[in-house]
Amino acid sequence: METKTINPEVIPVLNGAHKEQTDREQMIQQMLLEEKKRLQAEYGTEDKKINHFKKPFEKMFTKDQRADTTILFGGLTWKHEKLIKGALEGIGYKMDMVPTPDKKAFQLGKEYGNNGQCNPTYFTVGNLVQYLQSLEEKGMSKEEIIDKHVFFTAGACGPCRFGMYEAEYRLALRNSGFDGFRVLLFQQTGGLSQEEAEAGLEMNLDFFLGIINAMMLGDLINEMGYLIRPFEVNEGETNKVMEEVIDLFYERLKSKRYFDFNSRLGKLIQKIPSSEYVTKFIDQILGDYYLETANEARAKFNSIKVDRTRMKPIVKITGEFWAQTTEGDGNFNMFPFLEKKVRRFL
Repeated sequence: METKTINPEVIPVLNGAHKEQTDREQMIQQMLLEEKKRLQAEYGTEDKKINHFKKPFEKMFTKDQRADTTILFGGLTWKHEKLIKGALEGIGYKMDMVPTPDKKAFQLGKEYGNNGQCNPTYFTVGNLVQYLQSLEEKGMSKEEIIDKHVFFTAGACGPCRFGMYEAEYRLALRNSGFDGFRVLLFQQTGGLSQEEAEAGLEMNLDFFLGIINAMMLGDLINEMGYLIRPFEVNEGETNKVMEEVIDLFYERLKSKRYFDFNSRLGKLIQKIPSSEYVTKFIDQILGDYYLETANEARAKFNSIKVDRTRMKPIVKITGEFWAQTTEGDGNFNMFPFLEKKVRRFL
């Protein structure tokens, strides 16, 4: 194949032409930049430095802190919360429920939070601040409260207010003097396994199954209360039995022992793909762990003396999720109010 060579005398000419073209392009770019700045100045659209929001630094909740760190949570009925407490204590966490929000919590939420938020935000955010303030009133320092407690709640990535709850908690905590208090989230996008290396709160399958079981049991017991209470002969008996039943399931959830995959048999089974999920789902669907306690609870509910000949209307509460779930000032004590009105006029 014939190879062509460039005459050495031509090289300087080529280099000169290339340099001239480069200089011309640089000059054009400079002229464009100057014209852009002129137009921006004329129309008031100059480039300004933007200070983008950055999530404030927050100390991690790590596995070695688990033994002496209390995880706080709230926002549901006391029945659901006690059962969730039992489920998570059963897998090794120190848990405590934030009390049902009241009007003072609402005022604290308005004082320390953003303007224009919804009622549930004010109540739930202010409730956490109120609880921490109560710990301080009992003698704990702010530093000890921040070091020995974390708050656990649900989160989301959407543009609705639910996606902003985390930011609202952090803002109110900072404004009330608890800057650095840790807020932990579990989100819809994490699936069944959201654990991180050395995380203090491992959101794994045991964690989610415990919460699911607690929530389902709480729903069933809550529903039983509303089905029986309007017809009870002895006022207050249904609530008394519900407390006893919740205590039974609390202890049952707390003593639940999940399959140990660190045992010899566990390590052998774990070699099978997805064996952990399969084993625990089979136990969840076919297991009878809660059956004995459920039979005991049924006997307690059956012992309540009722009069089914009383005529009662069926009332369905719909609307905002939290307002139709909470049982306190957040919905003006709507459920006992309706039951008392029905009891009085029928």
